[in-house]
Amino acid sequence: QGSVYQYSQENTEGEEGEEIEEDEDEREKEESGKYAIVEETCLLQLFKRCQECGEIIDMSEIKRWRCGSARTLSYDCLKCRATVKWESQEKVGSGRGQVFSANHSIPIAAFITGTPIPRLCDFANLLDLDLPSDRTMRKVIREIGSVAIERVFRTWQETVREVAVNAAGGKGLQVSIDGQFDSPGHTASNCKVTVIDCETKLALAGVAMHERMEGIDGISCRMESEGTLLALTELVDDGIPIRTRVGVQNGMVNKILRENAKTEHIIMKLDWWHAQKPLRKEWWKLRTEKYTPIYRAFFIHLYHMHHKYPEKDDRPRALEVVQSFVMHIQGKHKWDKSDGFQLVTECEHGQLKRMKKGEKRLTLKAGSPKLELVREMLHKPRFGKAFLSAASLIDTAINESYHSLSLMYSPKRAPLYYQSKMWLSMLHFNSMKLNDLLGTRNEIGNSVLSRKGRVVLAIKRKRSVGEHTWREEIMEESIRVRDEQCNARVARRIGMPEDDIFDDLTKWWEEKEEWYGLEEEAEEEEDEGEEE
Repeated sequence: QGSVYQYSQENTEGEEGEEIEEDEDEREKEESGKYAIVEETCLLQLFKRCQECGEIIDMSEIKRWRCGSARTLSYDCLKCRATVKWESQEKVGSGRGQVFSANHSIPIAAFITGTPIPRLCDFANLLDLDLPSDRTMRKVIREIGSVAIERVFRTWQETVREVAVNAAGGKGLQVSIDGQFDSPGHTASNCKVTVIDCETKLALAGVAMHERMEGIDGISCRMESEGTLLALTELVDDGIPIRTRVGVQNGMVNKILRENAKTEHIIMKLDWWHAQKPLRKEWWKLRTEKYTPIYRAFFIHLYHMHHKYPEKDDRPRALEVVQSFVMHIQGKHKWDKSDGFQLVTECEHGQLKRMKKGEKRLTLKAGSPKLELVREMLHKPRFGKAFLSAASLIDTAINESYHSLSLMYSPKRAPLYYQSKMWLSMLHFNSMKLNDLLGTRNEIGNSVLSRKGRVVLAIKRKRSVGEHTWREEIMEESIRVRDEQCNARVARRIGMPEDDIFDDLTKWWEEKEEWYGLEEEAEEEEDEGEEE
């Protein structure tokens, strides 16, 4: 437009003519992001001349405003008499609810990625980076982000439940149920109960409970039982067929599910880890450096028998095989039937390996206190009952894995945050499990960890990064939520009723007109018939 503006002759060379080093990965990127960080001094260099006529602008006359992460600049050109206003970001919403796009997106993006708002503010303060205030960001999360999260969560749960039902093949689902408290003992104020499908490992339902909720009455131990009932009834009401549930030996949970008509048909099985946990504690009395091989050998034997006999009819025999360890540790591998052994009269292992010269197989002498302690532990009625009722192929380990992922903090002042965090953790968890089912996540490394407490070695596997498309869906849905809230605000200002009575009356009138029209047609046909 006739401007005499000349481009800067500056280059990317240092004082001595050497090129400034740049990251090759960053230089190779051709696509640019939606937002970029620009220093304010560099930004003002773009406004040395008028954008309309090219006339030089007095920098002192430029007005600047800060609105969260956005910048607004305005100036009046003395030559062309134009008033130019420039905004660094587009706006979303309408009317009084219109805000800059980044001010809307930053708090929601931080929340759904697990970034604490205080840490985000610390990060911004350290870099002298402008962001919306802490109060503003929490308001956006509370009024808009939580609504968008719930909508996306409901949509994903419909897909997840459909996948689980199809995988069951009409036989009914086997689910594992477990709760997580925010603190141990009877001081807990929050509890989260999760139901996970044992076949697909997908989280089907989750309920957040608080001690002040109706029915809990400040008694923390009621939260898990009430939460389990709510989660299962939600699935049953949604038409999800549940055949078996696996959980811990909790009398309150079992009682409330037996007495409810919607859940009484579900078969209960005890989680295997919780079934053997008391026995492991008893074995620690025996575990010394000398008897560690016996401790290790017994639990290898116990787990092997548990998985070898998964059917219910075979569990009594499996229990006797486990108890036969008392005979094995004495060096006896065959014996006669007695009160303790009715189904098993010999060890199931093959020929034992010969010991090397100078080595001696570790055994316990008959009648020794150590042996009697082992015998007492294995013949306790509590252990026998737990072993017979334990599930062999499904357990609550996947629930523990999910709980380690989910974010847990007190919702005393912000219960909505707690509920939304639980939904986000389920979305994250199910997204990774769906990636596993589709085969898009691969193992890229592993490492061996020594777990001295259990006298075993564990393998930690590193998987490739999963795709979390639900995050983009929440960001898009949040824009629609803001637009809906803006429209609702306008409707309230003009006095439009907030209920659906107008729509209901319109629908009723259309149905009446259709019915009267059909009635008139029937009368006309009758009259024509009489005339004929």
